[in-house]
Amino acid sequence: MASRHWRRRRHHKGVAEIIGAILLIGLTIVAGAILWSFRIYTPPSTPIVNFLVRSGSSSPAWGDPTDCQPTGYTLADYPLSSDEYQTWSDDWYAECYETATGNFSVMNATEIVVSSISSAAPLSLDQVQFSFICYNSTSAGGTTALVSGTLASMTWFPGLSTQPAPDAPSLGYCGNFDAGGWSFVRGLTPANGTLYNRLGFFDPLRSGESSLTVGDTFYLYLHYGGYPVTFLCVAADLGGYSWYPTSYCPAPFSLGHPQLDYDDYHGAPPWCFSNDAICKIIVSYTGSPSAVLAEIPVATLAPL
Repeated sequence: MASRHWRRRRHHKGVAEIIGAILLIGLTIVAGAILWSFRIYTPPSTPIVNFLVRSGSSSPAWGDPTDCQPTGYTLADYPLSSDEYQTWSDDWYAECYETATGNFSVMNATEIVVSSISSAAPLSLDQVQFSFICYNSTSAGGTTALVSGTLASMTWFPGLSTQPAPDAPSLGYCGNFDAGGWSFVRGLTPANGTLYNRLGFFDPLRSGESSLTVGDTFYLYLHYGGYPVTFLCVAADLGGYSWYPTSYCPAPFSLGHPQLDYDDYHGAPPWCFSNDAICKIIVSYTGSPSAVLAEIPVATLAPL
């Protein structure tokens, strides 16, 4: 009889141990849920991007077909005769307007290269803003933006692109100078081109990349020591392109000869190089958290 009583007590003890284990597991789950619900939120860190500046380089004026001549031609081949014009015209339209494979005039340029990126998440090119700001006084006072747009909207693939993005920004003012509406040299002659790529363009390292990448480069034309050459004046009086009349060509107009491109302005205005405080490039991130990635005085971008 005693032995049976001992066995029953052992059975009750085993049940109690099981119940205790279940209660302990339940308490552990509840405690874990409480700890999880009180988890401290850590905001994302501010992105940091470093840039490398390469001054003293050059780049073709990709944004302007008027500054392009067909391959195989040199300045020694001008003036063209009436018989030569049609072939030249056909080649110009195919290489300079449709495909951007011709020889574009070369301008002084500075490369602003992404050298490092510190960010927990990719920085979308749609949220990286490039602004060229001028602080010299205007008749209305305040500051002006020569251009402002996202890197996605200012992307241009040299030798491949023929049309800018649909939302590409246009040039505006730098002080009293209207880069988008009037020529700097010729007074009230309408400028032929107003898009951002008269000033510069963004060239991603990899085609199709939607985020900022080390090696991505912004090419800024400096307009520091001359104008590009326009070749459309070669054709203006030789049989075509009524949309580009000889009134757009510099006077005195020489039939069949290329001219310096005074009809539309290219590059950063020369007065921006006289003082660090006059013109600045500001690169900013508009995502979360927003941040100014770089603030670069334009005066520091010209070769010494």
